[in-house]
Amino acid sequence: MQLDVRLDGFDKPIGQLSSSWATGATQFSYAPEYLAREDALPLSLALPLSVAQFDDFATRAYFDNLLQERDSARADIVAKYRLANDDVVGILAHLGKDCAGAVSVLPEGSPPTKVPGQLEQDYRPYEDDEVVAIIRALYRREPLPQELDDPSPLSGVQSKIAITVLPDGRYAEPIAGAPTTHILKVPQERHERDAMREHAAMNASTTAGFETAPTGLVEIDGIPALLVERFDRRVEEGIVTRVHQEDFCQALGLPARHKYQRPGRGANGFNVPAIRNILDSTIDPAGERLKFVRITLFDILLGNVDGHAKNFALFHLPGGRMRTTPRYDVMPTMLDRRTVDEFAYYIGPSTTLQALDQEALERFMIDLGFTSAAGRRRILTAALAEVIEVLNRQIEVVEYDDKNFADLIGTNIRTLCSNLGLEAPMPAGGRDTFVR
Repeated sequence: MQLDVRLDGFDKPIGQLSSSWATGATQFSYAPEYLAREDALPLSLALPLSVAQFDDFATRAYFDNLLQERDSARADIVAKYRLANDDVVGILAHLGKDCAGAVSVLPEGSPPTKVPGQLEQDYRPYEDDEVVAIIRALYRREPLPQELDDPSPLSGVQSKIAITVLPDGRYAEPIAGAPTTHILKVPQERHERDAMREHAAMNASTTAGFETAPTGLVEIDGIPALLVERFDRRVEEGIVTRVHQEDFCQALGLPARHKYQRPGRGANGFNVPAIRNILDSTIDPAGERLKFVRITLFDILLGNVDGHAKNFALFHLPGGRMRTTPRYDVMPTMLDRRTVDEFAYYIGPSTTLQALDQEALERFMIDLGFTSAAGRRRILTAALAEVIEVLNRQIEVVEYDDKNFADLIGTNIRTLCSNLGLEAPMPAGGRDTFVR
């Protein structure tokens, strides 16, 4: 079986994905005419532009990451067509038109299914009752009404749908392959605070100086939801286009199930040295590494231990250049007592905040490539002071609506300060202890 791989913005397939009937092995190769283009972009850091054919391991890791993590659609296709669960090519033959991002995988010779969209003509506004039906279904974790298809299935475990917000504020679905512009996230019925908490966390990320996807709180039929502007879209003069990006799982050539660092996965998994290799491939390695130090400290003190490899991403720019994308999916996951408090990637030998000390932070800085001991101390001291100051102010922002969130931030700041032999500043020092 051979499929065309397309990238939005290019009029012809950029390569071919194939599998062997005999062995089931997958391969990917770029089209020669695509490689000859000056504006050619690599699909992935793990699949650089090359005349060579990529083997089963590299191919499977990238393309499997294009499929939804919530695998109901995948399971339906597997059952309907009697496919093997690991038959990535066979599954993409049916689901590849709805791959994440700017990539699509289609039967050979098929016309493109992803094209730029004109806001004035390529979108159908939802009726009010349709929006309510969508929200109710997501809130209750029920299938969408049969007449309302998800126009752009999304990865992840939250209940969400991709939509377009028109200039007049109405919600709309794309027509004929046009891009969506926003993601509407609806919390579970018993976790209605999640929308407010993610909104507060994303705002705190912006306040801390990180480029972060803009969010807004909305309430529809009495149900709170979070509207997130897509960071991988451009809207200019009424034209919506997709921007090619990939998450760190794809960039590292890892299957989605390895998005967390966990014991036994060795040096080739998601870890700080691997993250450093990605950041060193960007157009500003030093700046990206400094930013990553601050992001790591920010997430730890905010209570976000879900910074896995699919929650960081890269933009692919013309000329083979790359930079990290804005932040997205920033959430104080430690507020959910059902979740683990283990870091998504380890800080030196430390896997939790309780074990995070000066020695672990020193190892973290070395792993990120800071070679000077004096430089490491200076950078870490400044980053700690800056992040603690920002989150101390956030305690006062969130405490009126969410005492637990305020207590969590205060508890995390006190814990880290105690581990490092520092005095916790107020108001963090005076907050009630958040107990998991």
